[in-house]
Amino acid sequence: MKKLKYISCLLFVPLAIAVFFACKKTPDMPPVNSLPPGDIYTIAQLRAMYNGSNYHFNQNKSLYATVTMTDNYKTLYLRDNTGAICLKQLTAHGIFEGDSLRINLNGSWLDLTGTLGSLQIDSVDVSPSPTNKVVKLAVGKTHNPINVNIAQLSRTVSDVTYPNNTVIPLSMYDGALVQLNDVQFSLADTGLFFPLVPQAVYASRNLYDCGAVNTLTLSLYTGTADFVNRRIPNTKSGSMIGAIAFYNGNLQITPRSFNDVMFNQPRCGVDTLTQSFGNCNSGVTTATTFAAALPGWYNLPQVGNVIWSGNGSNPTGYISGSNYNTTTVRNVMWLISPPIQNNNPNKNITFKTAVTFSTSTNRPRQLGVYISTDFNGYNFAGAHPATWTEITPLFDNLNNNYWASPTLFPPGGVSSTPFFNASTTPVLLNTGNIPVLNGYTGTFYIGFKYISNTITTDSVQTFAIDNFTLLNN
Repeated sequence: MKKLKYISCLLFVPLAIAVFFACKKTPDMPPVNSLPPGDIYTIAQLRAMYNGSNYHFNQNKSLYATVTMTDNYKTLYLRDNTGAICLKQLTAHGIFEGDSLRINLNGSWLDLTGTLGSLQIDSVDVSPSPTNKVVKLAVGKTHNPINVNIAQLSRTVSDVTYPNNTVIPLSMYDGALVQLNDVQFSLADTGLFFPLVPQAVYASRNLYDCGAVNTLTLSLYTGTADFVNRRIPNTKSGSMIGAIAFYNGNLQITPRSFNDVMFNQPRCGVDTLTQSFGNCNSGVTTATTFAAALPGWYNLPQVGNVIWSGNGSNPTGYISGSNYNTTTVRNVMWLISPPIQNNNPNKNITFKTAVTFSTSTNRPRQLGVYISTDFNGYNFAGAHPATWTEITPLFDNLNNNYWASPTLFPPGGVSSTPFFNASTTPVLLNTGNIPVLNGYTGTFYIGFKYISNTITTDSVQTFAIDNFTLLNN
């Protein structure tokens, strides 16, 4: 009898094991062959399909792509061998950076993220339900960012206007994961990444390249929790990894996490600079129009409220300092270059200048050239202003009143006067000429100071500047 019970137990064990595995739960994500693939599309083909109107997929069509980034909410950034694009999920569920996906597009849309926004794949169901349209093929796939700088990003921007007047901005980097090198925030930006306002959904900050000649907006969603209560690393420069997208026709970057903001280098400046001022036309009269015409340059009043302004027309415009048509008796205004990186002891600068006609050869020189190693873009005045060292004597044609000859310039104003070189040869910015640069490896600025006084009739001329160059010997 005991023997029979023992045999019964032996038979029961394998039966129990079989029942256990038969009842084991199936995976959340359906197997690959449970979603019909239909036609296979690439990202490049999807982009080419868009014709200005939202496109609804109502048949089985598939896209194979790798997730390069998520915004910790509903947006995924995808890449295949033909390009990149963003995807908007109906609800966020179980998709992570590095996942390799097959996406059945049936039921989703091809549309824009907003007016003048990025092209996206919209309303994709990734829920763990029978309506799911995504199959995860692999995880942890390599997805290195593309190295690019802000200037390269800007040069790729264009747009297309369709017959229905829909305008779509274009860039080969739209939707791509990139690494920006040698970028920095404004030194004056000492706040937090997110403003301390609970209702704020998005936060944006300006990001600059070395010299602040090119600008890109950094955009963050409040779901990026590791940026909360983090301060802007405004005293350093470095690199940043993030996804590129359009907002209102302008490119912006969204980093994956705070770890992607790798600012561990000193602040940086331009190595060389060529500025023609040709786009400084007569419409450049305010701080706003100046900033658009000369990104990276500073235009600051020290006495009075008059600033440098543009003259002429594109592409032969120029920038000028003048006391003309102002009620302020005395004006002092500064035109200051972008930051310059002192990484070469043999830099030189040249520029051209012109002046309005006057009958006096004894007028005081109203234009001076200065250099500063501690200006930072906003400490022009106040309790601790930057120190400026005059280097005007290095420019022989400015220093010897060459510009003051009454026979050199015909009457009629700057527009009819010839420009001349401020110095007969390029001025070397070496430690012999400028002791303040001795042993200095940081950034410095070149400032043009214009002084006028309507009480002294010899001090009301207009000085113009054009064709500024900073080169390495």
